[in-house]
Amino acid sequence: MEMELTELAVEDFGQIYELMKVSFVEEEIRTYESGLEQLNKEEYRILIFRNSQDQIAGFIAEWDFRSFVFIEHFAVREKLRGTGIGSEILKVYLQKTSKPVVIEVEDNKTEIDRRRIDFYQRMGFFLSEFGYLQPVLRGDVNKKIPLRIMSFPEALSAERYRQFKKVVFEKIYKEADVFCE
Repeated sequence: MEMELTELAVEDFGQIYELMKVSFVEEEIRTYESGLEQLNKEEYRILIFRNSQDQIAGFIAEWDFRSFVFIEHFAVREKLRGTGIGSEILKVYLQKTSKPVVIEVEDNKTEIDRRRIDFYQRMGFFLSEFGYLQPVLRGDVNKKIPLRIMSFPEALSAERYRQFKKVVFEKIYKEADVFCE
């Protein structure tokens, strides 16, 4: 049976939010209410994979813009990590999308950061030299998270990076002058 990604039903958002809370630091996720509100945005959706027991095993939260797709969050249930299910979910996702895919990763400072970058590179992503300071989604508004940009199926040019950053900061972060290249 082929793995299938389906769009999240609003009533299942609570399960996704719990997975977000154990997979990401607080500053990288919205409040529950704000996250639920995101589902009303035309460009935003969460795709889920259910395992054979009909449990949500993992998800991809994406923003689908005109010229690219931005994966904001991707997570697999903690007890399933290291089993290859994350690779399978991402492989199915990448096969079904016809647009370039862009992601953010932490800036290679820790072993976990390096392992995450290595994972995405094995999946065909290119680590760019470009990055920025991401405004936090909640918590200390003065804190910024240093991120690097990765892209699939090809490396990001400086022009494509500028286009990507402009859209993401206008549509998602709503800040203009946060820059670290």
